[in-house]
Amino acid sequence: MVNKNPKVYKKMLENNHTLPYKVRVDGQFFDVIVYSMLGKIAGIIVANPDGLTVDRETAEKVIIEVQKYSFYFDYLKKRAQLVKERDSITAERIESVQRILNEKGLFGQKLQSEMDELNLALEVYKQQQRKLDIYQEDITLLNEKVESQQEIFEEDWNNAEDLSLAYAMAAYGQSLYLEKTRDTRKKMLKWTQMHGKMLPAEQRRALSKLAFVLSEAQAGHIFDQIISLIPMLENGLQLNRNQPIPARVKDYGKAYEAYCRVYEPPMEKIGPLIRNKKA
Repeated sequence: MVNKNPKVYKKMLENNHTLPYKVRVDGQFFDVIVYSMLGKIAGIIVANPDGLTVDRETAEKVIIEVQKYSFYFDYLKKRAQLVKERDSITAERIESVQRILNEKGLFGQKLQSEMDELNLALEVYKQQQRKLDIYQEDITLLNEKVESQQEIFEEDWNNAEDLSLAYAMAAYGQSLYLEKTRDTRKKMLKWTQMHGKMLPAEQRRALSKLAFVLSEAQAGHIFDQIISLIPMLENGLQLNRNQPIPARVKDYGKAYEAYCRVYEPPMEKIGPLIRNKKA
């Protein structure tokens, strides 16, 4: 049942690839072969240095290590699938048109405080996006390092956890500010549509450009996708949501760091994918 060529476990129409690094368990290295169909994982096989399948118990130990490393970047991968690079592009576009919000009294006394909050949220969005872009580059470099050395060293585990924490905290703060000001952004769009024509020409053009960038079809769509991932960031954490955002982000960082250190992969979901047999 064990020590077979992994090819015997490949099913018709499936694609397969071997992870670009080996996994060390109990002092021995193992390869992990992933079978997929239509872009989804269909099965997993763990093989020893001789290229033969190992017993189920050993395979599970190996997969646990793989899943722990993958967990650090699950949010990043999901976000990349949703928004690709449009979050970074949106930040650049906002930078070029946001200045009009600095003009006090533009929206009247009734709305001005809300517009100031929106202005702050956009600043936070840009700042955090710059951080996220840097962290993503660092994560890419880390994965390239692991691939080149074909093993995850202890320092790589530490770096992965640190980068995962930094990325999650930046994304969480960014997401909370977007969520808080979602209705305010819509108010600004409505106000511009109804009253923008009464503004002087220069202000009218500047506000129209901002409204276009923040419209539902542009930044609004990206913002909603980012907000939709808040539950993924919060999953498994005990959080106090009745605090100002800076305090929430700080507490989130502590909770996420603690969660990383005790994280256990959901083997009830992963187990059925493992095709290695019992000894």
